[in-house]
Amino acid sequence: MNLTDRIYVAVHVALTVLVCARFQCVEHWPLYVAWNLCAVAAILLLARQRRDGTAWEFAHNWLPAFFFITVFQEVSYLSLSLRSGWNDPYVFLADGLLFNGSPAAWMHAHAATWLVQFLEFGYFAFYPLYPVVGGLFWIWRERQPFANAFRRLTDSLSIGYLVCYATYLLFPTRSPANNLGVQQFAGGQEGLFQSLVRLIQNHAGVHGNAFPSAHIMLAFVVLVFVYRFLPRLAPWLLFPILLMCVGAVYDGYHYASDVIIGALLGIVVGLTFVLRRSSHVIPAG
Repeated sequence: MNLTDRIYVAVHVALTVLVCARFQCVEHWPLYVAWNLCAVAAILLLARQRRDGTAWEFAHNWLPAFFFITVFQEVSYLSLSLRSGWNDPYVFLADGLLFNGSPAAWMHAHAATWLVQFLEFGYFAFYPLYPVVGGLFWIWRERQPFANAFRRLTDSLSIGYLVCYATYLLFPTRSPANNLGVQQFAGGQEGLFQSLVRLIQNHAGVHGNAFPSAHIMLAFVVLVFVYRFLPRLAPWLLFPILLMCVGAVYDGYHYASDVIIGALLGIVVGLTFVLRRSSHVIPAG
């Protein structure tokens, strides 16, 4: 098994232990146990079969993209399984100290309609980011210098998500939209990207998992890898990612502190794997 396999086996086992230990405060806890055991079985099966053809290799290599979503959702349902309340006041205080007020409130008062459209485009850019960049790395996995790019990218994202999962459970926080009632998409007529973001968030958004921002972490990990392997594309990618950071605050999905820490986490994790030197070739699977 590779690093990502081991991480998600450990994550699902740990979540199973947590659910069993705190079953009294977890509704439908047997379903969580069953789901986690199925996830571990899927990892073990695909890790064993990954060399038996391209279809098995594809399923094994892209299974983590599914877990990025499902474990994120599961952790959000377990947000208060270890702690009794939300820690938003601390993050709100940090924003006030850093910016002398609420950045979201200032932007809602001053942002022009045309700028809001760009912010929503930036936030929407998160969704195809890993599939597109990871997909290119996977397609080119037999070429130099891309031989290890997909594996390292996925491993680095798994480490980043692991840090986020642990923080969400030990320091649970909600978004300003949930905690303070920030009005998303306030003012003006809703545009295409606003509608798409609202549609996704209404069906896949979570109540919790705010600090640090896993979305921004992923975006900066991908950006670091693009600067390393596709340097001509990097400046074009930087622009929507910066818009994504501002848009996450404007829409009330995150405090500015969530975004800053998420970006720093992504940069550190991304650089760790990009600059890491190994004495042997990392297996493609």
